Amino acid sequence: MSVISTGNSSLDQITNSYKSSEKGKTEKEDALGRDTFLTMLVAQLQNQDPLNPQDGADFSAQLAQFSQLEQLININESMGGLTEAYGEGSEGDAMGYIGKQVTGNVDAMTVDEGSVSGGFYALDKSADVMITITDADGNTVKTLLEGQQGSGSHTIAWDGTDNAGNAVADGSYKYSVMANAGYGYATVPSSITGTVEGVAYNDGKAYLVVQGVLLDPQSLTAVSDAGKAIESGSADSALSYLGKTVSSDLPIVLVEDGAVSGEELAFHLDAQENAIVKIYDASDELVRTIQLASDDTADGENKVQWDGVADSGEKVSDGLYYYTVQTDAGLVKNPVSDEVSGIKYINGTQYLVLNDSGRLAAISSITGIN
Repeated sequence: MSVISTGNSSLDQITNSYKSSEKGKTEKEDALGRDTFLTMLVAQLQNQDPLNPQDGADFSAQLAQFSQLEQLININESMGGLTEAYGEGSEGDAMGYIGKQVTGNVDAMTVDEGSVSGGFYALDKSADVMITITDADGNTVKTLLEGQQGSGSHTIAWDGTDNAGNAVADGSYKYSVMANAGYGYATVPSSITGTVEGVAYNDGKAYLVVQGVLLDPQSLTAVSDAGKAIESGSADSALSYLGKTVSSDLPIVLVEDGAVSGEELAFHLDAQENAIVKIYDASDELVRTIQLASDDTADGENKVQWDGVADSGEKVSDGLYYYTVQTDAGLVKNPVSDEVSGIKYINGTQYLVLNDSGRLAAISSITGIN
């Protein structure tokens, strides 16, 4: 940087000090520029009226203003760097969820160039479903009458148009799901559970991809390592279990469309004795008790038929159930071991379908893999 000498020792000291502090630095561009400002300031001093010289206070004020301006520029540059670093950190945080099992709340869909992403809900029993989609101002833009839907996970098929058939503007849209299972419409909580398959970006924000749905990391309610309960041979996802033989101490019974899936309820006895089979729903409520006399049991494997009827004589609701076996000696373990023939999504959770038995097994309940 070149600064003309003024012949004024005090002013030369200031300018030389400024030049010294800038030595070795790359000149940053701004609206005026440091060189330009100092050159103009020196020229102003050299050409001032000697009979009416600039007041020293005015000169100090100009230097102070420039110093303040420079500090503001540096602060803005620092804040920009912090923002960039925060963005990179947020991206890194989102990438860290890949492969993990997460649960999060989902209540929004995104429209981008007419393409709709997101939209998910789960039913614990068959119901008539109605979905209301609203814009950022809370105005209803679309009402979807989905009709009768079965229990399990469902994605929302919205084409990105309003009730008049016009394409909506790009952006985020909230939705609410109402379901009527025979007792009137009630709001269905929209949460999703699954393994994070990747990270997608919308408007510069990172979203987790779970079962094809974009999930905001801030909406997560639970995070765990997939298959964490298995001490050895753990799998990254339910797909890894296909074709393998697994063992579980907690077989799950699925009732779907009023029918009990799979074979009879199996259990093992060391001797012929009285037994009581108790069947519970997902809320741990006892729904059916089946008493077996010793003459009806055998040493070894036993099976009992359940027709999906509760003790009240009414059909139970569709959903997941489990059972326990009680004898005079205490509770009997009822392990199941079979080949995994498929994967079933129920209420946003993955369950392994055990081939011949028709039983389901949660990944967290697996005790062995062959």
